Amino acid sequence: MKKKTGIQGDLRLAAESKKSGQIKLSAGLLWSSTQNLGQAVLLRQEAQTIECLGCETVAGDRRPVDWAVRLAGLNPQEQTKISVQTGLNSSQVGFYVFDVPSMPEPQLSSIVRTQAEGVLPLPISSMRLAWRVDLAQPANRCILAAVRSEVYQQARDWGIPQEGGAVIPDAVGLIACWHACFESARHQALALTVGTDQAVAVLTEEGRILNLVRIDVDPDASARLLIGDLLQSLATLGSDMQSTEIFLLSGGSDRHPQLAEELKKEGFHVHLSGLDRDKMRRIKNADPDAIQRCPEAFGLALLGLDGRAMDFDFSVERASPSLTMRQQMLSAPVLRAAVGILLAAAVCVLGLYWKEKTELRTLQRRLSVSDEGQTAQQLLAMMDYRQHVAKARPDLLELLDLLRQVQPEGLLLDQFTFERGKPVELRGIADSYEQAYEFQKKLQQRSEIRQVQLLEPTLDEKTKKINFRIRFLYRSFSG
Repeated sequence: MKKKTGIQGDLRLAAESKKSGQIKLSAGLLWSSTQNLGQAVLLRQEAQTIECLGCETVAGDRRPVDWAVRLAGLNPQEQTKISVQTGLNSSQVGFYVFDVPSMPEPQLSSIVRTQAEGVLPLPISSMRLAWRVDLAQPANRCILAAVRSEVYQQARDWGIPQEGGAVIPDAVGLIACWHACFESARHQALALTVGTDQAVAVLTEEGRILNLVRIDVDPDASARLLIGDLLQSLATLGSDMQSTEIFLLSGGSDRHPQLAEELKKEGFHVHLSGLDRDKMRRIKNADPDAIQRCPEAFGLALLGLDGRAMDFDFSVERASPSLTMRQQMLSAPVLRAAVGILLAAAVCVLGLYWKEKTELRTLQRRLSVSDEGQTAQQLLAMMDYRQHVAKARPDLLELLDLLRQVQPEGLLLDQFTFERGKPVELRGIADSYEQAYEFQKKLQQRSEIRQVQLLEPTLDEKTKKINFRIRFLYRSFSG
């Protein structure tokens, strides 16, 4: 059969390409709720060729998807063919890093939320969370991104009115564009951008965000003042920042060379990271000025062409597992445990009292029959020493009362170990991982207790309970 040629044949082939998914359309949007506008970039990929169809500033009262549909030559009903990624401005997203234990989902999600409560500036119920957990030693490292729920919803309503799409920190797009268009590095490095209103430093490795800090920028302030603020922020990322390469992305600003020189004077390894010509050849009709002006939106559009799941996607729900019903305070197991602890405390206290009383009687009897003053003096000194040691022993009832005050409802403590000069260690059973972490958190809040460690929380497959150990130092008795 002879192959069709001409306009009709080309249209048929184009239609078949669209139908088979060979043509991909992706829009990267950078949203700012404070300015009520955003930057939009539209890319098209066909086979191995990526083409930039346009870059535009879109006001908050306009729908960027409508702009992308017109630019791509689609009908309004075909807007779902465009992959949409909305980036949240770094001034509206907070990044937090902490350690979490190794455990499966959904327990891990619950632990991350519990840990997040201790670092977030607002109640967790008013925040939208996204995170990634990296395997590390001795504990896994969680990188958490958080944004206020209303900011997330505004960005979603503006950029993604229908189901689908992603809402992520703009720093994810920044790193994607840095690797795709700029001189970059795959090893651990710091990508730094300095704009008219803020500076953003992203610690990254192999394309993954490890941490992020930002500072406000006064356009009229001197470069030296900006460097001072930047150094304070970089110190929060770690003590080894001076050995980490810094790539200062060129944004067409005259201040960048001066900033690079100032950072070098402080002992940092700084490179001016410009556009890579070889990388740019992969993208047809790409405007270098537009990429330097808005690398975040460009990187988000590139990620949409990739099709893989993105880090820190706030639109992905990671619900905390439902908790099992907690035991009532007067349930039989709790009563048995409480009675057992009280009996053990009573026996311990009575034993100490009886021991001291018996020793006193023995001493009195020996003094009454002793004819040698030296022997009586030695015995009196020994008695005084033992009384001093007895007074120095911890008040077990006080410690037990403290544990009772912070013990979550339904959590069972079944073993108590204490030796002078060593940490106190408790063994117990919790209804869930988050209940064990709640107990740890409450202990950390007590001034009498320090260095609280939650050890080996593990799920008992038979009982579906969490076995755990907690170790801490109590007052001055643990050394």
